[in-house]
Amino acid sequence: MSSYQASGYWYGEGSTVPAAVDLLNLMRKYREAEQKMRASTRGSMGMNETDMSALRFLLAAHRKGVIPRQRDFAEKLGISNASVSVLIDRLCRDGYAERIVHPADRRSVGIVPTEYSDTEVRGTLQGMHERMMDAVGTLSEDERVATAKFLEAMIRSVQIGDEPREPSARGIVMAESVTPSR
Repeated sequence: MSSYQASGYWYGEGSTVPAAVDLLNLMRKYREAEQKMRASTRGSMGMNETDMSALRFLLAAHRKGVIPRQRDFAEKLGISNASVSVLIDRLCRDGYAERIVHPADRRSVGIVPTEYSDTEVRGTLQGMHERMMDAVGTLSEDERVATAKFLEAMIRSVQIGDEPREPSARGIVMAESVTPSR
Protein backbone atom coordinates (compact mmCIF):
# COMPACT_ATOMS: atom_id res chain seq x y z
CA MET A 1 0.00 0.00 0.00
CA SER A 2 1.35 3.42 -0.85
CA SER A 3 0.96 5.77 2.13
CA TYR A 4 -0.66 3.39 4.61
CA GLN A 5 1.29 2.68 7.81
CA ALA A 6 -0.24 0.13 10.16
CA SER A 7 -0.51 0.91 13.85
CA GLY A 8 1.01 -1.78 16.06
CA TYR A 9 -1.61 -1.19 18.74
CA TRP A 10 -4.30 -3.17 16.94
CA TYR A 11 -2.50 -5.93 15.07
CA GLY A 12 1.21 -6.14 15.65
CA GLU A 13 4.14 -4.28 14.22
CA GLY A 14 4.69 -4.28 10.48
CA SER A 15 1.25 -5.56 9.49
CA THR A 16 -0.09 -4.30 6.18
CA VAL A 17 -3.72 -5.12 6.98
CA PRO A 18 -5.62 -1.89 7.67
CA ALA A 19 -8.05 -1.76 10.58
CA ALA A 20 -11.60 -0.51 10.10
CA VAL A 21 -10.68 2.91 11.47
CA ASP A 22 -7.78 3.10 8.98
CA LEU A 23 -10.20 2.53 6.09
CA LEU A 24 -12.54 5.19 7.41
CA ASN A 25 -9.62 7.62 7.76
CA LEU A 26 -8.53 6.87 4.19
CA MET A 27 -12.09 7.53 2.99
CA ARG A 28 -12.07 10.85 4.86
CA LYS A 29 -8.74 11.78 3.24
CA TYR A 30 -10.12 10.83 -0.19
CA ARG A 31 -13.24 12.91 0.42
CA GLU A 32 -11.15 15.93 1.44
CA ALA A 33 -8.94 15.56 -1.66
CA GLU A 34 -12.00 15.19 -3.89
CA GLN A 35 -13.63 18.28 -2.36
CA LYS A 36 -10.47 20.30 -3.04
CA MET A 37 -10.38 19.02 -6.62
CA ARG A 38 -14.06 19.90 -7.14
CA ALA A 39 -13.55 23.40 -5.72
CA SER A 40 -10.56 23.89 -8.01
CA THR A 41 -12.54 22.64 -11.01
CA ARG A 42 -15.49 24.90 -10.20
CA GLY A 43 -13.11 27.83 -9.80
CA SER A 44 -11.38 27.18 -13.12
CA MET A 45 -14.76 26.92 -14.86
CA GLY A 46 -16.29 29.88 -12.99
CA MET A 47 -19.13 27.79 -11.56
CA ASN A 48 -20.73 27.19 -8.19
CA GLU A 49 -21.65 23.73 -6.84
CA THR A 50 -25.22 23.85 -8.19
CA ASP A 51 -24.02 24.90 -11.65
CA MET A 52 -21.53 22.03 -11.68
CA SER A 53 -24.19 19.54 -10.53
CA ALA A 54 -26.53 20.81 -13.26
CA LEU A 55 -23.81 20.45 -15.88
CA ARG A 56 -23.00 16.89 -14.75
CA PHE A 57 -26.72 16.06 -14.93
CA LEU A 58 -27.00 17.63 -18.39
CA LEU A 59 -23.98 15.75 -19.77
CA ALA A 60 -25.15 12.44 -18.24
CA ALA A 61 -28.62 12.92 -19.80
CA HIS A 62 -27.00 13.76 -23.14
CA ARG A 63 -24.93 10.54 -23.06
CA LYS A 64 -28.19 8.61 -22.50
CA GLY A 65 -29.85 10.39 -25.43
CA VAL A 66 -32.26 12.25 -23.13
CA ILE A 67 -33.09 15.94 -23.51
CA PRO A 68 -34.09 17.25 -20.09
CA ARG A 69 -36.54 20.05 -19.46
CA GLN A 70 -36.14 22.72 -16.79
CA ARG A 71 -38.47 20.81 -14.48
CA ASP A 72 -36.10 17.81 -14.69
CA PHE A 73 -33.29 20.01 -13.37
CA ALA A 74 -35.55 21.29 -10.57
CA GLU A 75 -36.40 17.73 -9.56
CA LYS A 76 -32.84 16.41 -9.79
CA LEU A 77 -31.25 19.35 -7.96
CA GLY A 78 -34.09 19.93 -5.49
CA ILE A 79 -34.46 23.62 -6.35
CA SER A 80 -37.41 25.81 -7.32
CA ASN A 81 -38.51 26.42 -10.91
CA ALA A 82 -37.49 30.07 -10.58
CA SER A 83 -33.99 29.08 -9.42
CA VAL A 84 -33.70 26.61 -12.28
CA SER A 85 -34.61 29.30 -14.77
CA VAL A 86 -31.79 31.53 -13.44
CA LEU A 87 -29.40 28.57 -13.43
CA ILE A 88 -30.20 27.62 -17.04
CA ASP A 89 -29.87 31.29 -18.06
CA ARG A 90 -26.39 31.28 -16.51
CA LEU A 91 -25.36 28.00 -18.21
CA CYS A 92 -26.58 29.34 -21.56
CA ARG A 93 -24.92 32.74 -21.07
CA ASP A 94 -21.59 31.06 -20.21
CA GLY A 95 -21.77 28.79 -23.26
CA TYR A 96 -22.35 25.47 -21.48
CA ALA A 97 -25.95 24.84 -22.58
CA GLU A 98 -28.61 26.00 -24.97
CA ARG A 99 -32.37 25.91 -25.06
CA ILE A 100 -34.08 24.12 -27.92
CA VAL A 101 -37.62 23.18 -28.84
CA HIS A 102 -38.10 19.79 -27.18
CA PRO A 103 -38.41 17.13 -29.90
CA ALA A 104 -40.96 15.06 -27.95
CA ASP A 105 -43.19 18.03 -27.10
CA ARG A 106 -42.84 21.04 -29.37
CA ARG A 107 -44.50 23.25 -26.72
CA SER A 108 -41.67 22.45 -24.28
CA VAL A 109 -38.15 23.74 -24.06
CA GLY A 110 -35.30 21.25 -23.86
CA ILE A 111 -31.83 21.94 -22.55
CA VAL A 112 -28.82 20.52 -24.39
CA PRO A 113 -25.10 20.81 -23.73
CA THR A 114 -22.95 22.72 -26.16
CA GLU A 115 -19.84 21.26 -27.72
CA TYR A 116 -17.92 23.76 -25.58
CA SER A 117 -19.29 22.28 -22.34
CA ASP A 118 -18.22 18.77 -23.27
CA THR A 119 -14.79 19.99 -24.41
CA GLU A 120 -14.35 22.13 -21.27
CA VAL A 121 -15.33 19.34 -18.87
CA ARG A 122 -13.16 16.78 -20.66
CA GLY A 123 -10.22 19.16 -20.80
CA THR A 124 -10.55 20.05 -17.15
CA LEU A 125 -11.14 16.53 -15.82
CA GLN A 126 -9.43 14.22 -18.33
CA GLY A 127 -6.14 13.91 -16.44
CA MET A 128 -7.88 13.18 -13.17
CA HIS A 129 -10.15 10.58 -14.79
CA GLU A 130 -7.15 8.88 -16.36
CA ARG A 131 -5.38 8.73 -12.98
CA MET A 132 -8.52 7.33 -11.37
CA MET A 133 -8.85 4.66 -14.07
CA ASP A 134 -5.16 3.80 -13.63
CA ALA A 135 -5.72 3.38 -9.88
CA VAL A 136 -8.72 1.10 -10.42
CA GLY A 137 -6.77 -0.78 -13.08
CA THR A 138 -4.27 -1.94 -10.45
CA LEU A 139 -6.98 -3.92 -8.67
CA SER A 140 -7.73 -7.55 -9.40
CA GLU A 141 -11.29 -8.62 -10.15
CA ASP A 142 -11.71 -9.91 -6.59
CA GLU A 143 -10.37 -6.64 -5.18
CA ARG A 144 -12.83 -4.64 -7.33
CA VAL A 145 -15.72 -6.81 -6.12
CA ALA A 146 -14.63 -6.36 -2.48
CA THR A 147 -14.17 -2.61 -2.97
CA ALA A 148 -17.59 -2.26 -4.59
CA LYS A 149 -19.18 -4.23 -1.73
CA PHE A 150 -17.45 -1.99 0.81
CA LEU A 151 -18.40 1.24 -0.95
CA GLU A 152 -22.01 0.10 -1.37
CA ALA A 153 -22.21 -0.62 2.37
CA MET A 154 -20.69 2.80 3.14
CA ILE A 155 -23.19 4.53 0.85
CA ARG A 156 -26.06 2.75 2.61
CA SER A 157 -24.61 3.69 6.02
CA VAL A 158 -24.84 7.42 5.29
CA GLN A 159 -28.12 7.49 3.38
CA ILE A 160 -30.98 9.16 5.17
CA GLY A 161 -34.34 7.46 5.07
CA ASP A 162 -35.39 5.77 1.85
CA GLU A 163 -33.36 7.75 -0.68
CA PRO A 164 -33.55 6.17 -4.12
CA ARG A 165 -30.53 4.22 -5.34
CA GLU A 166 -29.61 2.97 -8.79
CA PRO A 167 -28.56 -0.70 -8.52
CA SER A 168 -26.32 -2.12 -11.20
CA ALA A 169 -26.74 -5.52 -12.79
CA ARG A 170 -24.72 -7.03 -9.91
CA GLY A 171 -26.83 -5.25 -7.31
CA ILE A 172 -24.09 -2.74 -6.55
CA VAL A 173 -25.22 0.85 -6.10
CA MET A 174 -23.69 2.99 -8.83
CA ALA A 175 -23.04 6.65 -8.23
CA GLU A 176 -23.91 9.14 -10.94
CA SER A 177 -20.77 10.61 -12.36
CA VAL A 178 -19.21 12.00 -15.46
CA THR A 179 -17.86 9.17 -17.61
CA PRO A 180 -14.09 9.33 -17.98
CA SER A 181 -12.90 10.53 -21.37
CA ARG A 182 -11.40 8.05 -23.70
